[in-house]
Amino acid sequence: MHKLLTSVALLTIISNFALAQGTGYGQKLGHFDSEYVLNQLPEYAEKQKELEALAKTYDKEVRSLYDELEKMRAELRANEVLLTPAMIEDRKKAIEAKNQEAINKNTELFGFDGLYYKKVEELLTPLRTKVNLAVEVVGKKFSLDYIFDKAADVGIIYSNPDHDYTEFILEELKAQQKGN
Repeated sequence: MHKLLTSVALLTIISNFALAQGTGYGQKLGHFDSEYVLNQLPEYAEKQKELEALAKTYDKEVRSLYDELEKMRAELRANEVLLTPAMIEDRKKAIEAKNQEAINKNTELFGFDGLYYKKVEELLTPLRTKVNLAVEVVGKKFSLDYIFDKAADVGIIYSNPDHDYTEFILEELKAQQKGN
């Protein structure tokens, strides 16, 4: 659905651009690569390392629960002939409870609104905001009507390098850092 909306928005912009070209009102377009820009920022690398460490910690927690679950299953298989039907049923219920606990923990940590993704937003939103402000400055500086992000999911198939403003955005970020 997101790709469809993005494609429709892109087609609308392009058709408006084509109409404007036909009426003599040219619109200036540019593009940049936000992933490249972010990777040039030293603080982004620091945040990525912090997120990787957090992901490993969370992964260990979840993996530990799944290991316990597998151990419980193996013990049940090994001892099943020695257990009464009631004991087997109790162990199956315990296994199901452990399975649900593992699923819940995984969702809590890595789910759509999980702790990991909240941390990603917390750490990376200030950097993305900084980049967006630099994009805005570059857009105004070069009188651009639209600046597309090649790293985003907008479906740019071809882009003329003459209209790549990535380096200008990096220069703007450096200028902002010097100004602080």
